[in-house]
Amino acid sequence: MEAGVGKTSGAWPRDGAQHRAFGGDKESEDPAKMKQRAGSSEALARRERSSAFASLAWFCSSRPGKSRSPEKAPHIVHVGVDAFFASVEQALNPRLLGKPVLVGRGVVASASYEAKFRGVKTAMSFRDAMRICPHAIVVPGKYEHYAEFAERLRRILETYTPAVESAALDDFYIDFAGCERLYSDFQATLQRLQAEILGRTGLSVSIGAARTKLIASIASGLERPRGFRIVRPGTEQAFLAPLPVEKLYGIGSLCAGALAERGVTTIGQLRMIPKAVLVAAFGEATGEWIWERARGLDGGDVMTLTTPKTVSRETTIEGGTMDMEFLGGLLEYLSERIGATLRDYGKQARTVGVHLRYVDQYSGQQTVRLRCATNDERELLRTGKEIFEKLFTRRVAIRQIGVSVSNFDADRRQNELFDTEANRRWYLNREGDRVRGRYGWNAVFYGKGLGLRKGCATKRNALVLSTPCLSR
Repeated sequence: MEAGVGKTSGAWPRDGAQHRAFGGDKESEDPAKMKQRAGSSEALARRERSSAFASLAWFCSSRPGKSRSPEKAPHIVHVGVDAFFASVEQALNPRLLGKPVLVGRGVVASASYEAKFRGVKTAMSFRDAMRICPHAIVVPGKYEHYAEFAERLRRILETYTPAVESAALDDFYIDFAGCERLYSDFQATLQRLQAEILGRTGLSVSIGAARTKLIASIASGLERPRGFRIVRPGTEQAFLAPLPVEKLYGIGSLCAGALAERGVTTIGQLRMIPKAVLVAAFGEATGEWIWERARGLDGGDVMTLTTPKTVSRETTIEGGTMDMEFLGGLLEYLSERIGATLRDYGKQARTVGVHLRYVDQYSGQQTVRLRCATNDERELLRTGKEIFEKLFTRRVAIRQIGVSVSNFDADRRQNELFDTEANRRWYLNREGDRVRGRYGWNAVFYGKGLGLRKGCATKRNALVLSTPCLSR
């Protein structure tokens, strides 16, 4: 009976049987036939209801204003700066734009693409580089400039997604997982990001997107400078297959040479080799690692920076000093740096501490718990001065001074909702951070920091003091 129903349901009966199927013929009143016709009618009704529901679903999904489900896109993006050190030097000195630039001492640490197109490579000696490109401009380079540009780039990336990993000064991984509703057009978003970085920093970046960090980094490096490649889910194997095995991160010339001797030159050929063979040839750890990389697997997630439990800034004063104006300026400067760092993390501190060390190695420190958590440097400075006055009780020069904060809370402005002065300070700090983020720390100075600036050398993102941590 079920077989008969399966044959007749879903098709109209022929030769006028349509009328009989609905009970119009009285000549066929056999109970078995009536039961069969009833089953056919019920199956046909179910088919019609199913078709009706399907049509209704299609109609609802295609109504005006009803967006279709977005196309599935990869969520891990690799952002790499093209010729980082050389690009920073060109951004700082526009006269170097369009010219071959070499950065380093003794060997080439970075070369602009104008020099790379002439054959210069990283780690090449300057003698060979100048022989290949005699008109190249050599710049020693300064690390603090590169660190500053890397920080500016990281801040731009964090405006798109909070999941940002700094793999190196010029390499970043960002994860767009969970942000699909914010960026409906994934490709346009990445192109906008690429253009924004160029406009705000003057740096050219290459972007690659995929489901894993390994494939994303390979994609970003294929068409530099200003490369752009999105590897859609399901196309990873086809993307990797024609590439040389050297494109896999970590496979050096030794492994590549051993594979080439056996006729393996592309990732597609490498993927055909069983894991047991690779383990026997390169060892268990390396063989398994090569087998996974050939399939685009890296097992790594984008690692975001966690908020530290304490933030501190300190400096050493050569020879020591008892100049209260100078010490007051240092204390104010350290408080400003800590306040900016807390606002960057979106945190407020409940505990403030001051540390002093005299030239005779005697030291003292004290911490105070605030009544209300804050990230305003004026409040931090006020408490820091009170602690400093309690600690500085000896007529001996101070060699080291430091400020620290701890016990963090989330930045909740509702605690200061009806405090006019606190709200005024919040807007002032926000605008100050914005100006400094764009033009460097030295773009804004006030209070005793102005006097401190006269006595200390400056660079774009900090004062030049004895302790490098001040320029973080």
